[in-house]
Amino acid sequence: MQPFNSSVRRLTLIQKAMRHYGLLLAVIVLFSYSIAVFGQKPLDNVAVTGDVTNITLCGHDDHVWIYQITIKLHAKNVGTQPVIISGADALTDYYKVANTLDSLKAEQYAHIGWVTSGPSGDPGTVPESPVKPFKVVAPNDSIDIGVDLRAIITDELKPGPAYLQVVAENWPDYSDDYIPKIRSAWSSQGMLWAHSLHSEPIAFVMPSNLKEARCP
Repeated sequence: MQPFNSSVRRLTLIQKAMRHYGLLLAVIVLFSYSIAVFGQKPLDNVAVTGDVTNITLCGHDDHVWIYQITIKLHAKNVGTQPVIISGADALTDYYKVANTLDSLKAEQYAHIGWVTSGPSGDPGTVPESPVKPFKVVAPNDSIDIGVDLRAIITDELKPGPAYLQVVAENWPDYSDDYIPKIRSAWSSQGMLWAHSLHSEPIAFVMPSNLKEARCP
């Protein structure tokens, strides 16, 4: 019965956080998720690293700590041929945060289920070459991708070294029929990279005396 009780407690904490802090944009489910991204090989020759650029403590009580973490991901082409990568800002699907690498490896992912307005539809035409938000990335070059993470955790992050990993999405909401069309149209300029952004562990320093502030 322990796994069930643990999951119920986690869901209770999330519901409490939503009531107290108004998390209306996402429903966060903390069941046990197993995603093999710790120390993973680059997907189709693109390695995703990152830097934490800002941390805000949005609120807390005895059981729940809520942080707004701004991340700049770096999607680097580690292959020998150009790749075409979306540079749009990303939404986090999965995340985990810990004070040590060993704890990060043992941590289960939290999943964020985003509420969206539905598909926006495919463009009316197929461009002959990559258009915004896509960019042709040459071998050894990279593209930066912004990510905002609202992390809900059951323990306060201690000041000092810390680590996180994310799985994020930043693709336009194209249909399964449209993606092969742009892949074919752009093939002479590079391989279309159509994957989620699976980051490697991202090291950052948790500041001391972090003051609570209003989060958007």
